[in-house]
Amino acid sequence: MVTPTLNLIGPGRLGRSLARLWHDGGCVRVGAIAGRNPAHTRAARDFIGGGRPCSAASMSPAELWLIATPDDSIAEVATMLAASGLVRPGDCVFHCSGALGSTALAPARAIGAVIASVHPLKSFVDPAAAIADFAGTFCACEGDPAALQHLAPLFDTIGARRFAVSAEHKLLYHAAAVLACNHLVSLMEAALRCMEGAGVERGTAWAALQPLVAGTLNNIDRVGTRAALTGPVARGDGQTIRSEIAATGALDSDIGDAYRVLSLLALELAPEGNGLTRGDIGGPDR
Repeated sequence: MVTPTLNLIGPGRLGRSLARLWHDGGCVRVGAIAGRNPAHTRAARDFIGGGRPCSAASMSPAELWLIATPDDSIAEVATMLAASGLVRPGDCVFHCSGALGSTALAPARAIGAVIASVHPLKSFVDPAAAIADFAGTFCACEGDPAALQHLAPLFDTIGARRFAVSAEHKLLYHAAAVLACNHLVSLMEAALRCMEGAGVERGTAWAALQPLVAGTLNNIDRVGTRAALTGPVARGDGQTIRSEIAATGALDSDIGDAYRVLSLLALELAPEGNGLTRGDIGGPDR
């Protein structure tokens, strides 16, 4: 079987990580690595261990095209590829955006390519670490059946756990990932600021909070969100909740708003609200 050539457009952290995994696994021959910053593109080539740094205008044909640019550029790049004459009928053009459907690649489909989106539920903040523990990563897949058939063995070889997601629900799917990952970071920052406001140094605060966070995640894994809920909402301590909404709001209005909204969500997990109503937490009735 002939090893397919992969062209990578957008050699950022995700793109270079996947290309490195596939290169190391012998799944693909890395062809063009196209980016706007030559130094950045050369660094991606060095990390991947193969490929030819170039501009988008000097790419060569390939069987696989990964568009790993920021989301706002994906459709533009797809349009450029469709007009370039480089993409051939039957080639597979795909992106890894969590928020966009494969339909963002419609211009490539219009010239006969097959299109798909595969989004790894993983943080690629450190590509070296990401490739070391990629195996077992869940990847949400949607697109043309022929494209997914091309991509399935690539992702299977690097240990991905593929599952299907509907294109029309990609925004809700991605919002879930953002809430669980990116906004968890924001929530931890809010907690640290509250600790600092209470006079606890940030390093000590995180050392104290980290085991609490880890234990909570373990509890959710073991018994689910409803049974894992503790704290003032679970106890029905309305006065504590109202006082802490006021205290956090005095420190930072955004943190106060977050505390109130999260308390309202927590109320939905508490058994019969434990005597509390949404009005007790400053929320409108539903």
